Amino acid sequence: MISSVNGEVCFTDGLCIGALMRCLEISKYAVRWVDLEVPKWKLMPLGIHPSIPGDFNVQAVVNEAGRVEAVYLCHSHLFYEAATPLDGERRVYHEGVIALELKGQREFPWGNVFCRFNPHLRRDWLVVVYHPSLNVPLHNAVAERMLIEHELPPPGKAPPPEKVRPVR
Repeated sequence: MISSVNGEVCFTDGLCIGALMRCLEISKYAVRWVDLEVPKWKLMPLGIHPSIPGDFNVQAVVNEAGRVEAVYLCHSHLFYEAATPLDGERRVYHEGVIALELKGQREFPWGNVFCRFNPHLRRDWLVVVYHPSLNVPLHNAVAERMLIEHELPPPGKAPPPEKVRPVR
């Protein structure tokens, strides 16, 4: 679910969120957009998505450039009791995800992973925050299309004839 290599958070239904991802790539999953106190930053509630460790309520924070800055994950299951102080049962589950998925590591070259209790929602969240030092310019859409056109085809599938280059 959370890659220790690059911080991508991937789900079994196809949703995959990464550090340098644009919000346009995940906006089809957005339930709505919520303005944050930071000017031009938005919270994108993305709904509940299945993963190997379980189903998670997923939210992403995007900056003014449309880049994902953080991902919030909240394990979703009926066995959690609302009266549990500080949502302790869910916190234990989130800590278990960090232990299993990331071998307990919380600091990475791409960012940090930690648990945080939200007193307004009365829920514990597993938080993935990407470092601002990853703030490289986003690719121009034209450049991205050109790169995709020159991408190698999957194994066993030959490229269309007009794109085959002679081997030198």
